[in-house]
Amino acid sequence: MQYSQARIGLTKPIITNKLKYLEMKQDVKHKGRNPRITVCYTPDENQRIIEMASACGLKKSQYIHDISLGREPKVMMSDKEADALMSLKAARGELVLIKNALHGTTQEQRKKYFRNEQFMRQWMEGVNSLIRRLVEIEGMFKR
Repeated sequence: MQYSQARIGLTKPIITNKLKYLEMKQDVKHKGRNPRITVCYTPDENQRIIEMASACGLKKSQYIHDISLGREPKVMMSDKEADALMSLKAARGELVLIKNALHGTTQEQRKKYFRNEQFMRQWMEGVNSLIRRLVEIEGMFKR
């Protein structure tokens, strides 16, 4: 043991054999630097990129990364679109309830219902209102 090793409290000798040192060095994997690309934009282009990135809920660098790799980041839903989606879920729920109600009846009861003019009129009005609402919701999603 060398004097400097004893002074710092090192009890095992330092590896002096170069081969052992190289083997240990190969076992340790170093994380390499990430390649970088520097791009210059005009202030207007930079502002547009920032706006588009924030519309997608991404940072500017992540947005540019995704676009450069050919991915199309999706724009986040607006409040209006989120409300439309909730309405769509509610309309779907109503249709499921109607289906389940009809499914729970016997064939004879269904024939009675659909032969009844008043029931059919109410049924058609209800279905037509659901269809109109679904068309409105679809219009909200189109830009």
